Amino acid sequence: MKKTPKLIADTAEQLFYQKGFANVGVDEIRDQSGCSKTTLYKHFGNKDNLIFQVLKIRNLRFQQELITAIKDLDHSDAIIQIFKWHLAWFNQEDFNGCLFVRAKEEIQGDQAIQQLVIEHKEFIRKLISEQLAQKPQHITNQLMVILEGLLNISVVYKDDKTLYDKMIKDSFALITNLLSI
Repeated sequence: MKKTPKLIADTAEQLFYQKGFANVGVDEIRDQSGCSKTTLYKHFGNKDNLIFQVLKIRNLRFQQELITAIKDLDHSDAIIQIFKWHLAWFNQEDFNGCLFVRAKEEIQGDQAIQQLVIEHKEFIRKLISEQLAQKPQHITNQLMVILEGLLNISVVYKDDKTLYDKMIKDSFALITNLLSI
């Protein structure tokens, strides 16, 4: 991606992540990126396409980082690392939940965005499933529910460190138990 579209997309991603899609207008993206509105529209057409492109870029980056994180691991070790990788993300200072879940909630009418959200979540579920080898499919789904639950409690309980840490510890005990089945 060229410098100007990348700057616009990076700026938009940061603003969407901080404030949500509906709360960020094209003018704010223009002002924060330092690009003109004409340039923004030339590269992205409209705000919906900009959102779609931002999600595509974020999804690709996410997939690459997660694959790299488990590159030399397999089976249970890879699954534990998937959870640890997510936990490291959840514990970042600027963590503000999942941009894909937010897109699913905020952008109802755009089928391309809705499909990309599903593809994003399915990538994670399939990555877990591939590591489970011969284990029953329901374990994949249970692990996915735990991961999505951890995502949400990391938003809701991040200010109550004691309870949050206990929930994380209990979740990892549950994960370990599922992996031993």
